[in-house]
Amino acid sequence: MTEENFQEFIGECTVYLRSRNRLAQEEFGIGEFERFEYDLCTRKFRWSNGGVIQAEADLTVVGSVSNVTETWLWSWANPYLNDIDLGDIHMVRDFGESHEMEKLSEGKWNADEADGWEMTSVAARLLEAQAAYRSPSKNGYLFLLLNNLRSADDTDLEKDHDF
Repeated sequence: MTEENFQEFIGECTVYLRSRNRLAQEEFGIGEFERFEYDLCTRKFRWSNGGVIQAEADLTVVGSVSNVTETWLWSWANPYLNDIDLGDIHMVRDFGESHEMEKLSEGKWNADEADGWEMTSVAARLLEAQAAYRSPSKNGYLFLLLNNLRSADDTDLEKDHDF
């Protein structure tokens, strides 16, 4: 795939993710809650107000951007995530390999936050995610896909609260 075609593909994926994030905000209030928390081992992401869970989603770790090394690291290439179920994120790597898209198939490369969002947009489109979230950390950002979004009204989230 040419660089021009790849950039066009990224643009299409970005439009997809923005519309999905907007829909998640409208339907579930994502971004409006006091607090969020996630557990990579259980692949759960939760939002709460006043200590009461308001919404929950299943998560997939896409990758991270380091502000220290100025790099993108796909979750499947991150040795710290070896013991975590990464879901279907390998499908993005496989797609990149079969379509000769180096940024999708190379584990680590020079990048900034915008690149992180672009890779997350591509992953969201390929994996048909409902939304995505960027979690800040001391040294950068962790990018997550969200699926199976549900509000506290939809299920008894309290009894499953284990963090």
